[in-house]
Amino acid sequence: MTSKSSLQDGDRPRRYTLHLPVYFRELNSPKWLKGRTENISYTGILLLSSSPLAQETQLDLRLQVSMGTKGKGPTEIHCKCKVVRLEQRVVKENPIALAVKIRDYRIVGAH
Repeated sequence: MTSKSSLQDGDRPRRYTLHLPVYFRELNSPKWLKGRTENISYTGILLLSSSPLAQETQLDLRLQVSMGTKGKGPTEIHCKCKVVRLEQRVVKENPIALAVKIRDYRIVGAH
């Protein structure tokens, strides 16, 4: 017998509320844009930005996370992503929410 909560858990990957700085750019563009993550799952990221991008836009994305390694800096994760949703928010600093799907990633290591 399947419970209601397991059905809900199976529909969508668990999201973790993490507010981290993120840098992203359109694929092959020299200009990096800045944003902040709102939440992250293993399949995607919801990020807040002041830069609207069209759905289906392919992105390079860099994200720094602290891995708790003593004496080392944050670990950087490089992702290839695609914008799957765009939302307007009523926030001055980062009025755009971009939902991006992670297609590929690599962990660069501590700096």
